Amino acid sequence: MLKKLAITLIAVVFVGCYNLDNISGKSSGGSIREIEIAGSQQKTGGTATPNTTNVGTVETKPQQEEKIVSVDVNDENVNDYLTIIKSNLRTSAKKVDDNIRNQYTVPIGETLVFPVDNERAIKLSTSPKNANPKVSLTNGKVSFRTVYQGQYVLSTYVNGSVNRKITVSAISKYDFDEKDLYKLILQDSEKRDKDVENAVTLYKMLYPAGRYSKEVNYLFLKYAYEIRNNSLINEALAGVKNDFSSYSDSEKATILRAAKLANKSIFIPSEVYNTNNSDLKNALNEYNNSSKAPVDRATSTQVDNRTVATEKNNAKTQAREDETSIADYAREKVRSVVGGISGTTSTATTVSSAKSKAGASTESYYEKGMKNINSNPRVAIDNFKKSLSSEKIQDKKPEIYYNIASSYAKLGNRAEVTKYIRLLKQEFPSSSWTKKSEALSNLIK
Repeated sequence: MLKKLAITLIAVVFVGCYNLDNISGKSSGGSIREIEIAGSQQKTGGTATPNTTNVGTVETKPQQEEKIVSVDVNDENVNDYLTIIKSNLRTSAKKVDDNIRNQYTVPIGETLVFPVDNERAIKLSTSPKNANPKVSLTNGKVSFRTVYQGQYVLSTYVNGSVNRKITVSAISKYDFDEKDLYKLILQDSEKRDKDVENAVTLYKMLYPAGRYSKEVNYLFLKYAYEIRNNSLINEALAGVKNDFSSYSDSEKATILRAAKLANKSIFIPSEVYNTNNSDLKNALNEYNNSSKAPVDRATSTQVDNRTVATEKNNAKTQAREDETSIADYAREKVRSVVGGISGTTSTATTVSSAKSKAGASTESYYEKGMKNINSNPRVAIDNFKKSLSSEKIQDKKPEIYYNIASSYAKLGNRAEVTKYIRLLKQEFPSSSWTKKSEALSNLIK
């Protein structure tokens, strides 16, 4: 009798703990594969494993609260979750909500479908860094899909005016601790384990602006360089180039050697050439002897210390432009590991059509500006201004203001130089480009 009572109490405690997890919207677990199989058995009453090969559209009605399951951070779970996301993208898995709300939640990789209230247009207002979801409005229904976790704000319009704001929370179905995921990437990269590609992909999806983004980008670049994979190097360089100055000398050397191997141009700040590190000096010499990169170095031009060396021939220029567009596209689709159908475009166009578009337009306005910054200042100014109004370059805005001011200085237009330096100081008072603009101010006096 006492034995039976003890067993009953244990069962009650176990169920009580399980219910507490459900109340919080978060439960714990170990293996994703086991969790998915258990979930499939509950739904079917059988022992069948989850089917990830169907090609039809899957629809799921929204629940009151999405349940997030904590899992062990290991390569098996990472690969299994990416397989689930890939399957959901391929089968166009949908979460349909028939209610008009101002807040929605959807798992990453699934398409959220919800109605609007006689609103005729919708536009993405804010999103996590580097995230670019697929959003469309057709026949009074909004479709929203992303593979990047985070909060998105959509604006609806009536007669050309904003009517209301809708918040969409894109969540991961499984909770991978950020620090543990970073440790897994570090571990896999040290072993040159191919699983590091999947781990990096998932990290970028779950933490678009994560605490370890800089380190993760470098580890991915180092891995790509060590296995001599130019395609991965091109993609990885897109992640490290904006933080180049913040890496250690040894890391800079690796980045330069990777860029040389992939024949990829990157911007090198002038202060890098003042290094006393012999390894970095050697890497700089190797890179400059084989690649024509935009380099911030002293030249005969008095106003600006930046020069872009002339390309050897048009064929090499075109090849590098193609590499740039491929790298930019790779960043948007979070690597081909999710099947090339991640649905990260901001319109109703498919990823395949977006890729075709990327091939047709090989470089952005910003890149065109950088290409002409010394050889043709007027063309550079025109392209930089276009990039400010038509491209998502908030992180590059201080640099673009500086480049416009510098280009106007070359043309002797003091009024415009003063205007853009003033904008730079007003909007970005603590930026390094603002401090750099002081030299420009002195030169035009």
